Amino acid sequence: MKRIITHANPDLDAIVSAWLAQDFLFQKDRSEVLFVSRKVPENLMRHADCAVDVGNAYCTENYRFDHKPPAFQDRNSTCATRLIWEYLLGIGAAVSHLKPLVEITYQGDTHRNSPALKQSRINGPHAELTRLKTEYRDSKTIYQQMVFWLRSYTRDL
Repeated sequence: MKRIITHANPDLDAIVSAWLAQDFLFQKDRSEVLFVSRKVPENLMRHADCAVDVGNAYCTENYRFDHKPPAFQDRNSTCATRLIWEYLLGIGAAVSHLKPLVEITYQGDTHRNSPALKQSRINGPHAELTRLKTEYRDSKTIYQQMVFWLRSYTRDL
């Protein structure tokens, strides 16, 4: 079983990047997503097969995809979703169609204000995550429900 870790009370960047790891990076392997404190204990980092949006490290060889310092000087220059998506593109994974999702995830994570992000907050991924967080409290349940929604949403991209 592959272990993907991200932070508890996940935002869209944590959810989409974990989903990309689960469905596209480890597609042939069984995997689970674990939700941890943003201050990930070192022993948990060592035992993770992939870390997204936690750990403050960017190292594709070890499947570490975080955009916060010291990994990147400016945390707003990218996001975990964009980092793993670009890695997946580089290894030939069929993810190019996800570019609109990656872009609005990045915009939301870095406080941009585009028409696409505004629309996402009305009836896109940001709106769905907000809805799920009012219905559920558990990070794992929110993630699982969001993954069902993302798989359907991205089929039409």
